[in-house]
Amino acid sequence: MKRKSRRRGPAFTLIELLVVVAIIALLVSILLPSLGLARRSARAAVCMSNLRSLSMGAFTYVSEYGCYPPSLSNYAHGQSTATVNLRWQAGKDWLGIGDQAGTYTPADPGNPYSGNPAGFDAAPTLGVLFRNVNSEKVYLCPDDHPGQRDPDPDALLGGGGNGKFSYTMFSMLGCRPPEKILPRMADKTSGPSRGPAAALTRMPPPSLAAVPLFVEETPADINDTNGHMEGNFNFGTDRVVSRHPSGSNRLGYQRGELKSFMQDSTNIGFADGHVKRVKVNFRFTAADVQPTTVTGGKGLDGIPDNAEGLLWYYGLEYREVDDKTGEVYVLQIP
Repeated sequence: MKRKSRRRGPAFTLIELLVVVAIIALLVSILLPSLGLARRSARAAVCMSNLRSLSMGAFTYVSEYGCYPPSLSNYAHGQSTATVNLRWQAGKDWLGIGDQAGTYTPADPGNPYSGNPAGFDAAPTLGVLFRNVNSEKVYLCPDDHPGQRDPDPDALLGGGGNGKFSYTMFSMLGCRPPEKILPRMADKTSGPSRGPAAALTRMPPPSLAAVPLFVEETPADINDTNGHMEGNFNFGTDRVVSRHPSGSNRLGYQRGELKSFMQDSTNIGFADGHVKRVKVNFRFTAADVQPTTVTGGKGLDGIPDNAEGLLWYYGLEYREVDDKTGEVYVLQIP
């Protein structure tokens, strides 16, 4: 009998297989950065949604009580000992944790109001905004990674969050009615200025859409469980983090020197509920961007990254206590 010969079908040669593998590897190398950027953009969108929820929660609070939710500074500036003592207690401010004195101490499992800072283990459920927000996830940016703080004070991303909250509130706005927000001084003829007092006048009262309320504060300033934690964003020492993609170079101070480097963006929640992504100039302050006289100034164009500088940029004056009128926006105990 004759054997039937088998016909070989078409097959790839080794060279062809290697070419296909090389093409796939090339495509993957091209696509991976795009996929990484897409994931970062998706996390940034979640962060914006979080800040929108917090801002809308504060907007609802204002409609109910006629003022912004309290910050710990409102208690710290209290006019009675009973009021000042409330700053150390849980459940009194927008975030729900008390101020921290000394080293972090875990809470008693049977008492959510205990620990140091008080209420941290239960945060943010004890905060006055939580009933308007009703989600713990809203308080934490998906790009905020818990762990040890980044030892570099100039780290743009700010590593080492506390795993509980990424956002803080401008402390000077706590308990302040919207109509009592203080606009900063502006020069009559040549724009914003620190010029002679006779040449200065107040800017128009800001709309809610122009009032920054919540920011992404750098974990190095919020601090981890070995440091000092609270929900205030205040003074020139607290800075925002720049962790979201923007794809542009910016001027900024690093280790005391003005440099040009890739500067990512941060999200800011405003009092009317909208959120804006902005590119801040790292370590710029109000003094770096505003004119120092009526006729001239430093001329650096950019957005500051700290509390006083940001308020100045948005046309507000940083003042937790109005030393001109004596008006103090704090909660008082009968």
